[in-house]
Amino acid sequence: MIPTQKTKKFLFWCGLSLPMVALLAMTWLVHQSSGQFSNSFNWVMQTYKVLDLFEQTHAHIVDTEANQRGYLLTGRSDYLEPYHRSLASIRDDIAELKKLTHDNAAQQSNLAMLEKMVDSDLVFDPATAVVVGVNATNGSVVTVTQRGRLKLEQVRRVMFQAHEEQQRLLSQQQQSAESDAVYTQIMALVLIGAVALALILVVVILLRLEKLQEFVTICAWTGQVKFQGKWLRLDEYLKQQFGISVSHSLSQEAAEKMMHEIEDLNLNRPGPPPPAA
Repeated sequence: MIPTQKTKKFLFWCGLSLPMVALLAMTWLVHQSSGQFSNSFNWVMQTYKVLDLFEQTHAHIVDTEANQRGYLLTGRSDYLEPYHRSLASIRDDIAELKKLTHDNAAQQSNLAMLEKMVDSDLVFDPATAVVVGVNATNGSVVTVTQRGRLKLEQVRRVMFQAHEEQQRLLSQQQQSAESDAVYTQIMALVLIGAVALALILVVVILLRLEKLQEFVTICAWTGQVKFQGKWLRLDEYLKQQFGISVSHSLSQEAAEKMMHEIEDLNLNRPGPPPPAA
C-alpha cells in the first residue's frame, strides 16, 4: 500500500516532534528518579537512625534499672549519679524518637507507653525510697531483683513492638522503591523505543528528500522520463516513484488550439459540387 500525501506529512511531523517529546520525557523521568532516590535514601537513613535510637534507649533503660536496683539493694550513693545520667539520656532519646516518628501513629503510641513505663517504674526519690541494704534479707533482695526483671521484661516487649513496626515500614519502603525502579526502567525502555522510531522516521524522510534531489532526465521531444533505464510517461513515473495517481484533462491553451485546428479544418474543407444543369 502506497502512503498518501496526508500520511507522509503525518510521518514527517512525527519524525520531527517525537525526538523532542522523548527528550523532554527523559529529562522529566531523570528528575523524578533522582527525587525518588533521594527521598528513599533519606527515609532509609532516618529509619536506621530510629532503629539505632531504640537500641540506645533500651541500653540506657537497662543501665538506669541496674543503677536503681544497685542503690535499693546496697544503699550506696555512688549508684545515683549514673542513674540520673542514664535517666536523662532516656528522656532525650524518647524526645528524639518522637520527633523522627511524628508521622507514625503506631510508633507515637509505643513511645507514649514507653515513656509512661519509665515514669512509673524507673523514676524514684532516693530520699523516700526504702533501701534494702540497710536491713537486707534474702526475701527482700529476691523481691527487688524480680521486680527489676519484670520491669525490663515489660520494657523489652514495648521496644520489640516499636522495633518490629520500624522494620515493617522499612520493608514497605524497600518494596515501594523496587516498584519505582521497575516503573522507571519500563518508562526508559518505552522512551528509547520512541526515540528509535523517531530516528527511523527521520531516516526515511531524509531518504525521500535525497530521492527528490536527484536529477530527472526528460526527453526533449516526447516528454518521457528516464527511470531505472526505461523511458516512461510522466504519469507512470510519478506513480512508480512517488505513488501519485494522475488524472488526465485538457488545459485551456490546448483546448483553444484544438478549436482553432477544427475551425481551420472546416474552412479548408471543399464544399459540395454544384448541381448538374
